[in-house]
Amino acid sequence: MQIQTNRNQREIKAHGDFTFPVLVSKECITDYEFGTFSWHWHSEIEMTLVEDGEMIYQVNGADFHLQEGDVMFGNANTLHSGHMVEGKDCHYWSITFDPKIVYGFEKSLIQTKYVDLVVNGHEFSALWFDGSEEWHGDIREKMKKVIELDLERPDFYEMEVQMLLSEIWLVLLRHQGAFNQETESLNPKELARLKTILGFIHENYDKKITLTDIADSVHICKSECCRFFKKHMNESLFDYLLRYRVEQSIPYLRDEEYSITDAAFSAGFTDAGYYSRVFRKCTGVSPRKFRKDSYLMSNVLSS
Repeated sequence: MQIQTNRNQREIKAHGDFTFPVLVSKECITDYEFGTFSWHWHSEIEMTLVEDGEMIYQVNGADFHLQEGDVMFGNANTLHSGHMVEGKDCHYWSITFDPKIVYGFEKSLIQTKYVDLVVNGHEFSALWFDGSEEWHGDIREKMKKVIELDLERPDFYEMEVQMLLSEIWLVLLRHQGAFNQETESLNPKELARLKTILGFIHENYDKKITLTDIADSVHICKSECCRFFKKHMNESLFDYLLRYRVEQSIPYLRDEEYSITDAAFSAGFTDAGYYSRVFRKCTGVSPRKFRKDSYLMSNVLSS
């Protein structure tokens, strides 16, 4: 599977609804192709608790090596992605919520005095709680209580979750002086540029596109485009495009109605042999073997 986004990389999946904008979900990094969930963003805040294993979590160009027990705070509208470490699995919980669950109604004193300064603060784009401070454990335990409530859904579940999220927010505010983490993160202008580059690739991956096309989409020269992308994505533009094309070909490989050549062409490859070489480099197996293994797994799950 892979996270579904629109042309601007905004995640399509609903995180709760208007009446109660909270979603608690258990995740597994190996459920995503290549052990990576794709770059995306959403207007909600996302807090992640690693249950076991480890992963590299990237937010607005900054990298965090999360391990068991670590908590990650990803602010609203941040561009983020996650990757497995050394081919090992990682299980984690995500609590995604709209800040309005804390402040109630638009322009309330709670919003303007206590929430906006975090949501709109560049220094709050990503906060990593690794247990190095005693109060980190307080946030972790409150997250665990939210997860437990979501699993059990007792009476007054929604009110208790709302109170716990407000308590977490209060802990953040009381320790905001500790959030000047020295991480090289994107400023708003750079973030907009990166979103545009990714948007252009994701919208046009199935066509013939050149470096000039991508650079022109953000009105910079080719060399600056390559440098900028490499700096903030930790891989070259070309490698990212190839990997993204391979990811997009996978649904066609899993569908018996399409040939391997069809899968290649659907994702923007013009040569099936080249597609097979790139696919093997990205996944470690050939498209044919991947298809065979997918059929076997599908038969096991359906039996």
